[in-house]
Amino acid sequence: MRALLVGTPGRTPFAGHFRGRVHRPGASLHWAGRVRGSHDPEAAWAAAEAARDVLDELDGADRFALIDAAWAALRTLGADDLSILLVASDDGGTAVAACGLVEVRADGASVAPPGHPLYDEPGVRERPGYFHPEAAGTDWVGVPVGARWTPGPVSSVCGARELR
Repeated sequence: MRALLVGTPGRTPFAGHFRGRVHRPGASLHWAGRVRGSHDPEAAWAAAEAARDVLDELDGADRFALIDAAWAALRTLGADDLSILLVASDDGGTAVAACGLVEVRADGASVAPPGHPLYDEPGVRERPGYFHPEAAGTDWVGVPVGARWTPGPVSSVCGARELR
């Protein structure tokens, strides 16, 4: 499984983008986000590195604990322009959480209708919720506010490459 984010229009479609994953006993969390995307490349890169660093240290016993830990870690960044997709799984299923997105897709299919509470403005809400998708997916793609889904290979739409 992987989480990806669509690039935004402009000369630097992936400025401030970060993604990663953590696997803990019993649960895993995958994420893709963007922070400081409208800033200069150096500021965007530094903010993305900081976000990735706090998420790399997460711990949690199940999918809900990992998502809660991610929100707590992301709040420390003070990033009101954060857009992120969090996809966590354990033996009980999958949970998705997000901010700053207008759409989420699993293997190319939209998982929730427009206006769903999963979709929100950028920045971490005080009380973010969980979404329990009916569909399972391998590629989870978030579409940030200001971007749009365009049909095509996920690798080009999201600038995807394999994580090491």
